[in-house]
Amino acid sequence: MWAYVLALALLGDAAPTGTPALPIAPLRDGGQPRAAGIPEILYVNFDGGVLLDGCGNEAHYNCSTLASLFDGYVGPFTGNLNQRIAILQATRKTLAEFGVRVVVDRPPDDVDYTMVMYGDLGPQDFAGVAPYIDCGDIYRNDTSFTAAFDSSNTGSTVILQEAAHTWGLEHVDSEFDVLNPFKSSTLRQVFTDECHRIVANTSLQPTPGSCNQVHTMFCDAGFQNSWQEMRWLFGPAVPDTTAPVLEILTPGPGEVFVLPAKIPLVGAITDDLDPQFYTIAIYFQGEVIYESDNVALDLFLENPPVGEIELRVVIRDEAGNEDEESIRFEILPEGSEVPADDAEILQDDPIDGCAVATPRRDPARPDVPHSGLVALLALGLGHARRRR
Repeated sequence: MWAYVLALALLGDAAPTGTPALPIAPLRDGGQPRAAGIPEILYVNFDGGVLLDGCGNEAHYNCSTLASLFDGYVGPFTGNLNQRIAILQATRKTLAEFGVRVVVDRPPDDVDYTMVMYGDLGPQDFAGVAPYIDCGDIYRNDTSFTAAFDSSNTGSTVILQEAAHTWGLEHVDSEFDVLNPFKSSTLRQVFTDECHRIVANTSLQPTPGSCNQVHTMFCDAGFQNSWQEMRWLFGPAVPDTTAPVLEILTPGPGEVFVLPAKIPLVGAITDDLDPQFYTIAIYFQGEVIYESDNVALDLFLENPPVGEIELRVVIRDEAGNEDEESIRFEILPEGSEVPADDAEILQDDPIDGCAVATPRRDPARPDVPHSGLVALLALGLGHARRRR
C-alpha cells in the first residue's frame, strides 16, 4: 500500500521531498463515518516502540500497516522535557477551538484514541507519514508518525497534519493551513476557516479530492475547509475542569533541620493533562514569597529562620484549576543536634545576603537542569520576595 509522505521544506534549506499519490482508507463492510461532534483524544507518543504488522492500524497494540517502513521499530524522542512540553503546548494551542484533547500518557484499553508516534523514524527523508486518508474517520485508533523535530512549531504542525489525514483531511495549497504539504520552523500554520484547493503533492498539483462527501458540506468539490471539518468532526473545545493534585514529598511533616540548611521542597503533581505549566505560589506567614510558572514543584529552601515553619503551596493549571498543600517543619539554630530519628538533610555552606539561583540536576542527565524551575528561597529576609 502506498504510504502518504509529508515533505519538509525548510525555507532556504533542503529541497522538498516528493510524495506519492494519496491513498484512501479501504472501505469495509459495515464501516460507519464518525458521528459528528464527538470529542477525540490525540495521544502523542514520545516513547517510541515496537510496531506490529498484519493487524491493521490499531493504536492500542502499536499495529501499523507501515511497520515494515520502519523495520518494525520507532525510536523515542531524545529531546528534554522542556522540548516535549513546548511541542505539546503548540499542538494544544492549534487545537484550542476543537474537541480534541492532547495527552502524552497512553489512554486505557477501553478508550478510543488517535496516536502519533513522535521520534526516531530511522533513515527516512520525510517529515511525517500516515497510513491513509480516512474519509469521515471510519477507522478509529489509527496510528501515524512524525520525525523527531526539536522545533515545537514544525513538530506540532507535522503531528497535526498526520493525525488530520487519519481523520479524513487532505493536502491544500494554502501556506498558512496545517494541511499544506510544506513546513517551516518560521511559519505558523493553523486550521483555517476558508475553502482552499485540494492538492495531490508538494508540487501543489490540483486534484478533485477524495473525501468530497465531507468536503462538499462546506466547500465546492475539490476544495476543503479544514477548520469547519475539524469542528464538525469533534465539536467545540471541551473545558478542562479537572484540578491537579499536589502531594508534597519533601520535607516530611514535622521534620527537623539545623542551620545552615538547604532543604529540597519537592512535590508530585498529578493531572489528566500533565505535563503542562502550573503557576506555583508559596505562602509564608500569609505572604507570597515565591511565584512562578513551572512543570513541577522542585525548589530549594535555603537557611529559613529559626523556629517552626509552615508553608502553603498553591498550584494552578493553565485552565485555572487549583490545589494546595501545607507543610510544617522545624529549623534549629546552628550547632544544635538533630533528633536521631529525623531524616538526613542536605546542607551547604551558609551564604550571606540573598540566595543565588542554583539548578538541581537530573542524575540521569547531569548536563541538563532538572525539570523544575529551581531557586533558593531566602525566608530569613525581613520582607517577602516575589520572583518571576
